[in-house]
Amino acid sequence: MLMYFRSKKRILLFFFLFLFNSSVKAQKANQFNSWWYYSGKYQLSKKINIRTLLSWARHDFAKNWQQSNVRIGGNYVVSKKVNFGVGYEWVVLFPYGEHPVLEKRPEHRIYEQITVKNKLNRISFRSSALLEHRIRKDITRHRLRVRLGMKTPIIRSNDGITKLGVSFFNEFFFNIDKYAGNNVYGQNRFYAGFDIPITTNFILGLGYLNQYISINERRKENNYTLMVGIFHKVDFRNKKLVQVK
Repeated sequence: MLMYFRSKKRILLFFFLFLFNSSVKAQKANQFNSWWYYSGKYQLSKKINIRTLLSWARHDFAKNWQQSNVRIGGNYVVSKKVNFGVGYEWVVLFPYGEHPVLEKRPEHRIYEQITVKNKLNRISFRSSALLEHRIRKDITRHRLRVRLGMKTPIIRSNDGITKLGVSFFNEFFFNIDKYAGNNVYGQNRFYAGFDIPITTNFILGLGYLNQYISINERRKENNYTLMVGIFHKVDFRNKKLVQVK
């Protein structure tokens, strides 16, 4: 009889564990979004350039707001392969999806970034580490963003000009402040897409981003995202001086 009750207890225990595990898994939201953005690079001198970003992130493909970003930063070219940057970003987070923030939330973000570039034949590699300080109304959070990326042309003209290229990157987000708790690995972004040159200075980016967000131990998001962007380069240097050099 005792063995019978023990067996029943085990069955009930496994049953409740199964229900609990199912409820935890049920907190994972699969959502469809789109991000539209403009990225600018303005060359002021051989060593210094300005970077800008305007981004409109939409939830439910394009129906509702998810996030808006305005960024400006300065980059200093340390060497051919290494550059260092600092900048400021104004971000507004909107309530969206199954795990919304409580209200529309603005953030001031200050960042420092180091980027390392390399090339192997036609493949260009780029890795970066960005330290981000997220200043909110009542709290300041800190996180580290590590990105590993590559791109290569897949169609070129007879004179070597790229007609179509592909880009890939994976970006890891680590919460590194006292509020992180067990949620250190807060987000991951994987991107794959095409680079389509429109002119020498304009490139259209069209691709897919999988954004995984860990809000806490029980609330997760998988955001399947269409990415549409314009990359714009402007050289403000004196052309005559550049040619003389």
